[in-house]
Amino acid sequence: MSNKVEGGFALVKTLKDLEVTDIFTLAGGHINPIYNACREMGIRLIDTHHEQGASMAADAYGRVTKKPGVCLITAGPGLTNVITGMSGAFLSNSPCIFLSGKSGVEENDRLPLQEVDQESMVKPVTKWAKTIYDTKRIPEYTANAYKMAVSGRPGPVYLGLPHEVLYEKSDFDDFDIPQLTFPKNPEATNDDISLVLELLSSASRPLIIAGSGSWYSGATTELENLVESLDIPIYTLNFGRGIISDSHNNCLGQASPSAMNAFKKVSSESDLIILLGVRLSLYIGWGRTFNPDSKVVQVDIEPEEIGRNRIVNVPIISDISKFLNKLNAGKSIDKKYTNWMDTARKWKDSEWEEIDRLKNDDSKPMHVLRVVKAVEDVLGSNCMLCIDGGDTQAWTDSSYIVKNAGNYVKGGPLGCMGVGVPFAIGSKVAFPERQVVLISGDGAVGMNLMEFESAVRHNIPFLCIVCNDKSWGMTKHQHWLNYGKENTPAGHEMPFINFHEIVKSMGGYGELVENPEDLIPAIERSIKSGLPSLINVITNPDATSAATHAITAMMTPKD
Repeated sequence: MSNKVEGGFALVKTLKDLEVTDIFTLAGGHINPIYNACREMGIRLIDTHHEQGASMAADAYGRVTKKPGVCLITAGPGLTNVITGMSGAFLSNSPCIFLSGKSGVEENDRLPLQEVDQESMVKPVTKWAKTIYDTKRIPEYTANAYKMAVSGRPGPVYLGLPHEVLYEKSDFDDFDIPQLTFPKNPEATNDDISLVLELLSSASRPLIIAGSGSWYSGATTELENLVESLDIPIYTLNFGRGIISDSHNNCLGQASPSAMNAFKKVSSESDLIILLGVRLSLYIGWGRTFNPDSKVVQVDIEPEEIGRNRIVNVPIISDISKFLNKLNAGKSIDKKYTNWMDTARKWKDSEWEEIDRLKNDDSKPMHVLRVVKAVEDVLGSNCMLCIDGGDTQAWTDSSYIVKNAGNYVKGGPLGCMGVGVPFAIGSKVAFPERQVVLISGDGAVGMNLMEFESAVRHNIPFLCIVCNDKSWGMTKHQHWLNYGKENTPAGHEMPFINFHEIVKSMGGYGELVENPEDLIPAIERSIKSGLPSLINVITNPDATSAATHAITAMMTPKD
């Protein structure tokens, strides 16, 4: 009896052995052998209406599970359609495996159908990009792709799959089956730890900022032990949100100089700032709000991130959990920072007075923060929240109380709109037991609205709340700030769209809400429906976020 199998079978068998259970995809002739093998081996194919949706769902899956989200697309336009999603995953350090069909080896450079230089296109936005030319090496390359996606600083990887490599049959015993091993993450030296302990002993106003690197290293317990033992304030950002609950006594919430004035105050007064898995990017104001005389310790697993955009005093290449374990095990620091902690907390509380006012404002049309409050009231910390949009995202980002790590998913440094619906799908596939909620703007939700049908077809229920201000709000408000409200140009306004009716036509659940008192009952009915749901909420078109003001000021040339 022949044991010959197609290359597509060998690829899927390897993924199965690596415990991959779901693949986000859109069909194409180049990749049919993979589809057939998934059917035989029970790997779930979640097919979307656009490759961008598949790529973004894989991104979210990778972030929340810390295991690679797998995206399978066909050649040429299939691959070009995922570049945006791939770029978002790359900038957000999301582990993903992108598998793409490709024109045949013998057809290379002969202008076949759908041929583009795929490998060259993806290299700038992947950790590792290879094309497989030998069927028998498929398991080797697939296992290496998995290892590269999750090792060190996580990120997306790419495998190009010429169609004859997938269709060719070989005896399975002849395939090169690798033994998967993972490199050890770097660890802080004893000298590093001693220096940080000395700085903590001499500091009066230390501050910790924890980013995505803290999440990927699983540093929750270690961080809590440190900030509680010393009574040090901590901010979080990006996928580090929730690594310590926003409701924790020492947590001051999101680090963002563009949205949070208290952060600017705290960071400008601190004499020691410890960055844990934080890129010194726009999201952190490139470190420009920091006290210029403060000592800065930057701990990161990736050497190229150390000292990027700002000189740091103590560079430490280390896994965050390993660093914190050593730091907590070091000699005790006979010092508390209670007065400093109390001062920092008062600055934060003062800023939140206005946030709380807007959250409880019952005026019409509703403010976005009124929507945020309704979600918090109904679901509390049991919600996995995805956010999308311009001003809608900015308002939510600055006000939502994130209580659990891995429960808050947003676009990240790429700043791409349209990620929300795919993110909700990917998050729900990863954790079907959690209630997934998406807060989106009307412009953003329209970009991948058809993926609601994908969610209905695959029984992936989640709730989307659209803050509908009938405009591209952030861009419009930027224009107002520069040129005046009376000069709003075409292209910034949108017609009112019955998104809820569109979702209902796809088999989901939908409602229109105009009054604040109707919002919570609508949320409860949507969840009870057990369907992919959308609540279309009429929101205030004039509410301009602090982030919009900051971005506008940054982009406007000074006289």
